[in-house]
Amino acid sequence: MSEVLRTVRLVLRPVSMSDHGALLTHWTGPLVRRHLFHDRLISAVQVSEIIDSSERDFATEGYGLWALRPARWPGGIDGADVRTPAAGEPLIGVAGLSHHDGPLGHGVDVEILYSLEPDRWGQGLAAEASRAVLDYAFGVVGVHRVTAEIDTANPASAEIALQLGMRRRPDGPAGPDGAAYYAAERSRWIGTRRIVDAVP
Repeated sequence: MSEVLRTVRLVLRPVSMSDHGALLTHWTGPLVRRHLFHDRLISAVQVSEIIDSSERDFATEGYGLWALRPARWPGGIDGADVRTPAAGEPLIGVAGLSHHDGPLGHGVDVEILYSLEPDRWGQGLAAEASRAVLDYAFGVVGVHRVTAEIDTANPASAEIALQLGMRRRPDGPAGPDGAAYYAAERSRWIGTRRIVDAVP
């Protein structure tokens, strides 16, 4: 299976140690970490641990975290079928899946995560990347349910979950910081064919 995902505007590649510096800069940005790390400043060592964990997850679970970079269309969008990150294109965000003991059911949940550089907010890129990740999770890996834990102080992220067809779980307990829980089911995702941006 290919772990590189492509959308109209993005190329998603599994994070690696070559992304370490860019990820540290991205995740320590005050606007990004506010909702992703509860406004805690993470260290270079923690970034290394996240990358290691993602690489293990790809090896054992088939999913992990992807670095987002702008796509380039050699020869123009109508004349090229290969999209690659343009040379020197910066990391503009992260999207992916992580497993953890979840509050929405028994056992382990698979949670979707996404973050974008603030200058890319409001362009639909988080939804575009997340759609590709969910398409991969449900269509390639065969995950049955994907959840999202969203800070209630972040309505834009909740709106993305709704755009993706995720449903608010009223039975999920509120987190200590007022988190809300959403979930997407494989059967509904496949049945409604919501996937329009991901390309195999």
